Amino acid sequence: MSCHYHLCFVVQDIEAATREMTATLGVAWSPVRDGRLGDWDYRIVFSVDGPPFLELVEGPPGSPWDSSGGSHFDHLGYWAENIGVDKQALAERGAPLDFDATTLGRPFTYHRLASVGARVELVDRTAQAGFLETWAPHLVRMPSLEVNRTGPSPGRASAPGTSPDGVAACRATLIDFLAAIDRGQATAALDLFTDDASFAARDQQVHGRDAIFAFLQERETETDRHTVHVLTNDVVRSAGDDELVLTATLLLHERGSDGRFALHRVLDTSQTFRRDRDRWRIRDRSTQPIHPPEG
Repeated sequence: MSCHYHLCFVVQDIEAATREMTATLGVAWSPVRDGRLGDWDYRIVFSVDGPPFLELVEGPPGSPWDSSGGSHFDHLGYWAENIGVDKQALAERGAPLDFDATTLGRPFTYHRLASVGARVELVDRTAQAGFLETWAPHLVRMPSLEVNRTGPSPGRASAPGTSPDGVAACRATLIDFLAAIDRGQATAALDLFTDDASFAARDQQVHGRDAIFAFLQERETETDRHTVHVLTNDVVRSAGDDELVLTATLLLHERGSDGRFALHRVLDTSQTFRRDRDRWRIRDRSTQPIHPPEG
């Protein structure tokens, strides 16, 4: 089991809490940020040092961070390899779902641990690039929680004969590609594509290594555009010894002028992977909007 990456306290007064923990424990904090989830406005801050980080959240009554009964320890936070799959697996292991933010377009869930009076938070790994950019730019990557499963993973369909290692490797390749874009290092993803790869983007067909590099290079220059890609509902449609087709729903969040990330587009995606030399690489990728952005 991987280590938790943060411990969270829900507090009634976030400034008072940061001052007290700094004065007594020497904790250094990043700037407090405002956020909104559904109808709830909240305030949030993480410690500078970590992992594990200390997190403080101040939320209104009725929200997932209700402190009307007093400030308290709330949860341990873990990264999830696949939030859609792992939230079900964790519930089956005895930590029932307490709150599901994915229904509001956000990649996290809370699970209740009744015996200790606290919760576990799962955050999809695709959101890690945004977290690192905002709270911990000195880090490269943190590991995900290893939820042990027996048999096929619930919520993730696999074609007959598919190797679990192959499916995991393909999904990791896709996540690494999206994370490179989100972290402003798009050209670092070039090696994740086959030499003859092709994909549609921005009303054009990008084909071949040179064209893909040019596209990634252009995306990397867009330093004022900040995105977070959240991958969910992935299904293996077909698989062979050297080729695998994976479909998934992609939630694209973009940061607005107020500093908040908002859901921008929801896309159906299809990826064909090929076993190429020492790893699985993307040979073809297509996307199709499910519906246009709101507002």
